[in-house]
Amino acid sequence: MSPWERLSPQLLRHFLAVSRAGSLSGAAQQLHCVPSNVSARLRQLEAQLGAALFRRQAQRLRLTPAGQRLLPHAERLEQLCQDAWRSVQEDAWAGELRLGSMETTAAVRLPEVLAAFHRDAPRVDLSLLTGTSQHLLGEVLAGRLDAALIGGPFEHPQLHGEVLWREELVLVLPAGPAPERLLQGPLSLLGFPTGCHYRERLERWSERHGLQVSARQSYGSIDAILGGIAAGMGIGLLPRSLLQLHPRGRLVAWQAIEADLAAAPTLLMRRRDAPAHPALERLLQLLRGQPAQTAA
Repeated sequence: MSPWERLSPQLLRHFLAVSRAGSLSGAAQQLHCVPSNVSARLRQLEAQLGAALFRRQAQRLRLTPAGQRLLPHAERLEQLCQDAWRSVQEDAWAGELRLGSMETTAAVRLPEVLAAFHRDAPRVDLSLLTGTSQHLLGEVLAGRLDAALIGGPFEHPQLHGEVLWREELVLVLPAGPAPERLLQGPLSLLGFPTGCHYRERLERWSERHGLQVSARQSYGSIDAILGGIAAGMGIGLLPRSLLQLHPRGRLVAWQAIEADLAAAPTLLMRRRDAPAHPALERLLQLLRGQPAQTAA
């Protein structure tokens, strides 16, 4: 038997869990076992490969160069195992569908679509991860998401992207008389964390207009951003459709910005080498049926 034939997908599963959790205890929680079991499997894998895969740094386990080279292969094998399992299911609309989405898209576009999808495919275990476009793209590339809805434009040689609709971004300000006065002095920019496409547009708009930015505040929820702006903490940049539909939208004011920064396509991104996923195709049909622009 060749050395490579001794490699076990189960050992690589433990390796992936440690790489994602950064600790034996965290990996054990993911795998529903005890840390000593994870440690033993990791030592077994390192012995088979003849290389150390992790080193301890600042209370965390970090990948060695060998571990970094192994990681994409382990992720690809995990994806192949999932695809193999899915391919022989009796019901094509069964199994798991892992979707990523920007927070704003999840709030405005997805509720009705996901309800319709559940009616069509009640046996599909759908999970939705919200985050910044940059983070979601990394999850798709790593095979941990089947697809993600991100802000564009964006291109990547390993990913296929489809524009589903186009949002209009607007400047969001505190409500009240003459909110534009806020733009005349030092102010704070409120938005999602670094990696958010809308946040990047807000930075570009503030630079173009020579605004004095005193602070950049990052929040993980729409409510926090709108609440902060309504309280006079600063300004933001969000889709107009969100302000029209969100309960807190009436608490803030907004104004149009230049067309080149306002036009924001939303894309569905997935790996080019991913196998056919019937449940994802059905969801995509429902997403394509969404209106291109929410009416004023």
